[in-house]
Amino acid sequence: MIAETTQTFVGPSAAQKAWMDLGYGMFIHFGPNTFTNQGWGDGKFPASSFEPTKLDVAQWAGVAAEAGMKYAVLTTKHHDGFCLWPSEHTAYSVANSPRRQDIVGMYIEEFRKAGLKPGLYYSLWDLNYPQYENDEVYAHYMRDQITELLTNYGPIVEMWFDGGWDKDHPTKMCWWEEEWLNDPNSGYTPGDRWGWKELYELIHSLQPDCLVLNNSSSDRPGAVRYHPIDARTAEHFNFVFRDEIRYPNYNEIWTNDDGEQKFLPLEFCASLALQWFWQGTGGEMHPSVATICDWHNTARSNNANLLLNVGPDVTGRVPEYNSHFLRAARRLGNF
Repeated sequence: MIAETTQTFVGPSAAQKAWMDLGYGMFIHFGPNTFTNQGWGDGKFPASSFEPTKLDVAQWAGVAAEAGMKYAVLTTKHHDGFCLWPSEHTAYSVANSPRRQDIVGMYIEEFRKAGLKPGLYYSLWDLNYPQYENDEVYAHYMRDQITELLTNYGPIVEMWFDGGWDKDHPTKMCWWEEEWLNDPNSGYTPGDRWGWKELYELIHSLQPDCLVLNNSSSDRPGAVRYHPIDARTAEHFNFVFRDEIRYPNYNEIWTNDDGEQKFLPLEFCASLALQWFWQGTGGEMHPSVATICDWHNTARSNNANLLLNVGPDVTGRVPEYNSHFLRAARRLGNF
C-alpha cells in the first residue's frame, strides 16, 4: 500500500497578491545627486544648496497616472544620507534646506490623491552619518528613521532597501563572489551588521502588509541577498557583467534560513535615464516606446512587477520628454 503524502502549496500572501496586482510602478530618484550630476553622492553636499525651484510633486503623480502606473517608490534617503523628510535624528535633511518642505509627505499625499499606492526607498549605506561604522548605534538610527517613515505617513506598500553590500561584502563593492559562502574567513556578514532581522521585524510590527525588498544588485537579478524579505528585485534588463549575460532568476519559491519555503515575487526596475538620477548633460539616449513596452511585457509575462525609474530635474519636475515616452508606451502597449 502506498502511503499518502501531502504537499503544502506555497503561494502569495494577501499583501503579496495585492502588490502583484498593481503590476506597474514609478521609481523616483530625487535628491542631492540631482544637483551634482552624480550617481552616488559623498554625503558632503550642503543641505542649504538643496533647492528645487519649481518643485511639483503633483506633476510627478500626474505623469505616473497618465502612464498607467498603480504605485510608486521614492528615494527617501540615498547613499549620501540626505533625507527628503525632516527626520528628528539627523540635521542632514530637507529641514535645513531653503524651503524646508517635507518632500516625502508631499509625495505620499499627491500620489494617494492620484490613486497610486506610495512606497519608499531607503539606503542602508550612509556616507554622512558620523557613527555609521558603529554598527549598534547605526542600526538603532535606521530603526528610528524607519519608525518615522512608517508611523507618520499612513500605509506604505513597500520598503525598498539598497546599499547592503557596503557592510556585507569584504570588498565593500556591490558585486557578489560565490566563494564567500564557503570561506568562514572571507569577512562576509550577510545582514548581521545592519541588524537586518530586527529591522525587518520592526517594519512588520508597524505595518504588517508593507512588503520588504533588498536589492541584490545588477549582477544577480532576482536573487535573494538574505532572508527575511517579502519580494525580490532585478535591476536592469539584459545586464552584462564580466562578459556574461546575467539572466534574472524567476523562481518564486525560496527556502529561508529556517528551512521554510517562502513565496517571493519579483520586481524588475529599469531607468529612463542613463543613470538613476537626472543628469543635465545636454544630450542622452532615451529608451524607445517599443523598449518600454517590451520591459513591461517581459515583466508581466513572467508574473513580475515593473518599477520604471524617472528622475525629476533640478526644478523639481519630471521632464516632459519622459512624460511623452511614457504616455506613448501606454497607448502602444495598452497598459
